[in-house]
Amino acid sequence: MVWQQENRLSYEDFLDRHGFIVVLFVLIFSTLSIRLFFLQIIEGRFYKNISEQQRTHLITERAPRGKILDCSGEVIAGTKTSYVAIFYPFSQNVSPPQETIDRLGTILEDEKLVSRLANGWRTGQSVRLAKDLKREDMFRLMEQRLMLPGISVVKEARRNYLSPLANSHLVGYLGEVARKELDNMSNEEYKMGDWVGKGGLEKYYDNLLRGQDGGWQIEVDAYGRQIKLVKHIPYVPGDDIYTTIDSKLQEVAIEALSETSTQRGAVVGIDPRDGSIRILVSSPGYDPNLSTSQDFGKYLKDKSLPLFNRAIQALYSPGSTFKIVTFIGALAENKVEQDQTFVCTGSFSFGNKTFKCWNKKGHGRVALKEALAKSCNVYFYQLGLKVGPKILQEYSNKFGLGKVTGIESFSEKSGLVPTEEWKQGRMHDSWHPGDTINMAIGQGPLWVSPAQMASLIATVANRGKYYQLHMVDKIVSPDGDVVFKYKSKIKGNVVLPDQVWGVLIDALTAVVSNGTAGVCYFPDLEVAGKTGTAQNPAGKDHAWFVAFAPVKNPELALAVIVENGGSGGAVAAPIARRIFEQKFNIHKKEIKVVPGEPEKALDQPEDIN
Repeated sequence: MVWQQENRLSYEDFLDRHGFIVVLFVLIFSTLSIRLFFLQIIEGRFYKNISEQQRTHLITERAPRGKILDCSGEVIAGTKTSYVAIFYPFSQNVSPPQETIDRLGTILEDEKLVSRLANGWRTGQSVRLAKDLKREDMFRLMEQRLMLPGISVVKEARRNYLSPLANSHLVGYLGEVARKELDNMSNEEYKMGDWVGKGGLEKYYDNLLRGQDGGWQIEVDAYGRQIKLVKHIPYVPGDDIYTTIDSKLQEVAIEALSETSTQRGAVVGIDPRDGSIRILVSSPGYDPNLSTSQDFGKYLKDKSLPLFNRAIQALYSPGSTFKIVTFIGALAENKVEQDQTFVCTGSFSFGNKTFKCWNKKGHGRVALKEALAKSCNVYFYQLGLKVGPKILQEYSNKFGLGKVTGIESFSEKSGLVPTEEWKQGRMHDSWHPGDTINMAIGQGPLWVSPAQMASLIATVANRGKYYQLHMVDKIVSPDGDVVFKYKSKIKGNVVLPDQVWGVLIDALTAVVSNGTAGVCYFPDLEVAGKTGTAQNPAGKDHAWFVAFAPVKNPELALAVIVENGGSGGAVAAPIARRIFEQKFNIHKKEIKVVPGEPEKALDQPEDIN
């Protein structure tokens, strides 16, 4: 009993002396158990994936980008098969023998081949030895593969652009994603080394076109050396985009622009019935097939700015094409009767300023429709004063000038419709009558894009109704499912009396039949349009022409501009003629200019004050 008592006391004494240690061990064991449960059960899958990623390495096989097609299903941007030579070092115990290097060198003719092979063997990583192999080189490598250990030839899909100069600004080009772009991308699927769209539809629809990359999963050791092939992960191609573009009209437009003296300009064509873009061409173009090569750098140095999309990014004074707005504002607001006449002597004096007409001899006494047909500046100077700046600004806004059209693009410019407030804030000066006179003929600080002018003339063709402009008709998945189908959207309606529309369209028809755009006259196709010669303080004047056809039930509305081209009637209108010939299958005949003169440039710039 005494022993038991002593023993019991010693046990209690032990707890008194070492209880803290026991509790500490219990806490440590509990903590470790909880942590182990958290790591293995709750976060087990996460850490397993990390471990798997460290154990394996993926050699990417890029997915073919989706095709971009025109309105008839012709491919504008597709893919072509490229063959790539790759060195896989995981099957090699020793560095490549000199015999293998010499044999490869004979086939590939590459001075840097030795260093790339040595680097691949030393690091244990696969190396791309050559891309875009010639067909004969690919066959020679395949024939000698038994004598070229570790060397494989794999297929790779590469972008291929058809009619590149015509379609370059429409489709854009590809480039390697930049770090800054990655920082701004919310999509975690993008990573360094990916190729992404850098402009046009390639950029706007990159997430749909790019597809999902596949590749070869390779097992690696603790040193990162590739040991063996684990599995092949198939890629998923991108979606196909069917556009509203007519590629044949694109080619005619770029060819015609390239034959002008400056080769700089743009053409935008719209189907007025639903807002479909049929033509979007900027000249000079560039070859997007070169975007992955060093040759692409030449475009960055070219002073003619071939990467600049003049169709939607360039802003110009509209010149006499703006007389359409002045004409409408005057009639719609009852500021003039259609039989109102003014006398043109070749110039118009207001205060101490003299404003000239392009026709130095003058047009004599002319009424409204004839003034538009002959593009009489003197008539529109006086008409502008009767209309006033507020109405000119109001109707400019109604027709969408000074606003982006909403075409599928990240870089469209809005332009400018000047107001009294704008001039006061920008120039610290009030609005003068001279500003109104200049604005009435489309001069001064009035800036528009070719796309805006195409939208304006399409609205006129539709007698006020205008649709949201768009370039994409539908998007189709690799399985053939239509994932998107565009539905026409009426964006607005310029409501005018039928009489106003009738008088305007008659006058625009007279521009072609008996005015400054006689070069665009067809006996069997009625065309309505307006020429313009926009003054350019930096050089020769810009040539404009806006038009639509047929006058009844219009199918195509055009805006054509040639930078520093001079006369709109002599330079821009013939381009439109060639497009109409292609569109309406008109047999090309010798151009016979009907009575009327091409609009000429003024001798000197207008005074904007």
